[in-house]
Amino acid sequence: MKNPLLIFACLTLLLLSGCSDEPKRIPDTLPDVHGYIGSIKRTASNDEAVKAIVMVKAIEGLEADYPDASIRIDEDTKIEDAAGKPLKLEQLREGHEIQAWFEEGGVLESMPVQGYAKAIRVMD
Repeated sequence: MKNPLLIFACLTLLLLSGCSDEPKRIPDTLPDVHGYIGSIKRTASNDEAVKAIVMVKAIEGLEADYPDASIRIDEDTKIEDAAGKPLKLEQLREGHEIQAWFEEGGVLESMPVQGYAKAIRVMD
């Protein structure tokens, strides 16, 4: 009979090996929102997950899933420039052209649409 402790240890190692943190990346799909930042409202406090709410206005002539959006940015949001260089929330400015991707299944179909950003790319 096999040692139950050894089997338990092997199963535990197998489960933990699948829990590695994958680095955050910009999705390789079309963005959900493509527009200009109209306003940025910083909301972070010690006990809140949302660090900022960014209002995005669509660029006329560009097609995206949502024309205007209220995007919530938290500590899990990946922000980078067009070359892939990481940016901080503090570097976002009104007027920046951005592309944004929402978290899976977390969009409120209001007008404008509201949701948590998985990733944001600053185009200029």
